[in-house]
Amino acid sequence: MLKIRRVFLSFKKFLPKNFRKAFLLLYIFGLVLGLILTLVYAFVPSFVTCASFFAENFCTPAGIFLILALSLPGYLVAGNILALLPEIPWVPSLIIVIVTSGAFYFLIGLLIDKKRRKKISVSGINKLVIYLSFGLLLLFLISLLQAII
Repeated sequence: MLKIRRVFLSFKKFLPKNFRKAFLLLYIFGLVLGLILTLVYAFVPSFVTCASFFAENFCTPAGIFLILALSLPGYLVAGNILALLPEIPWVPSLIIVIVTSGAFYFLIGLLIDKKRRKKISVSGINKLVIYLSFGLLLLFLISLLQAII
């Protein structure tokens, strides 16, 4: 029992003090890693990931897949807003999606930081998970409705 407590305390040292910065830095690190993996794809062409998304099967280099997966919140939020605008160039669209994803991860970290300051109960964590799940499901629903229309 004492060894388990020591392991838990040593693991607690590695937890970040500020989740806002940690989530944002992990997102940026993931984007850089995705770019590096995309460059590696030029030398290793078998470095491909296949997936199914919204009933569409596609194969893409692993680095691009990582970037797409990490930027999914930005695609869901900013993509729905950008779909209402007339045709814009891809560079501003890409920047808007990346900034929106970064803001999403920053806000998730901010919520976790606020909850850490308070006494966290199991019901509070459950409410937070339910709200986040409903928010993401709402964004998926908006995306699907726009695809149908």
